Amino acid sequence: MQTPDKKKLMFLDMQEHPEKYSEEQIEAMMDELDQMPDIGTAWQKFEQNNHQNASLPSRNWWKAAATFIGILMISGIAFAAVHILSPSNTKNADNSEQKMLTAVHDGDAIVAIVVNFCKGTWIQNGDDSYIEEHPAYSFGFRLKSTTVKLDGMELDAHMLPNLPASALKKMEIGRKDGRGFANLITTPVKIPANLKGNINPELTILLTSVVPQNATARSSIYVKRGLHEGFDWKEYQYTSWSGQAENVRKYLEEVAISKKHHVRINICKGVSNKHIDRIKKIMEECNVTNYELIQQ
Repeated sequence: MQTPDKKKLMFLDMQEHPEKYSEEQIEAMMDELDQMPDIGTAWQKFEQNNHQNASLPSRNWWKAAATFIGILMISGIAFAAVHILSPSNTKNADNSEQKMLTAVHDGDAIVAIVVNFCKGTWIQNGDDSYIEEHPAYSFGFRLKSTTVKLDGMELDAHMLPNLPASALKKMEIGRKDGRGFANLITTPVKIPANLKGNINPELTILLTSVVPQNATARSSIYVKRGLHEGFDWKEYQYTSWSGQAENVRKYLEEVAISKKHHVRINICKGVSNKHIDRIKKIMEECNVTNYELIQQ
């Protein structure tokens, strides 16, 4: 079994050289992370360790785990940004008074900077530009491959300013002279009137009765962003009723953030009332109030 330090180093190497690893290896690593008992608890330990005894043996592992869980490779940019799976991603969270900047250590070295930001922040990632609609979000940037700036001035990772997450107005992410950069803007910005948010409030769920033998992922529930009439499972993305990695609740909780959300449930022939009642209950749990049931 791999030790925490070896797992941590594999995380870092996966981000720098993903081509060295097969899909099976990456999925196996993510499966290990999904089996962690409580990501929220891990994040609390991460935050506590920032202010407590730096000699605690688990300190570096928890920081690495909390920061590098859920690798998110930003399309078209040759450096890694990581999506932080923390309490700030829950629909009821308030990230406004959380620190905007946190240094991540590997031993005595600072290897990354975590940036926390709030709903309403303008994110410009190359040609992709949007307004963050989640209540709170976090990105982490590897200092080995990314220069992080604050209002145009490069940050000293050893002397990060004490700013709340609400101070960030815009984040510019890109690549220049062969190196990635992230510029954090705290001065007032004028957001274009036509700029859209990053949540699609429309979702279609497919309930199947019998899963085809040649299905890549055998499930009785699938999802597809937007509203669609199809009852063919090939047109949908795999999800599951429960579990951490691919739980349909994560899609529903996201669309429920918008008051204008709309969920369509396409029910194939032969689906039992048990499954229909189950999805209704999950809708209620996720605060999805606008949905319709469509029988094939």
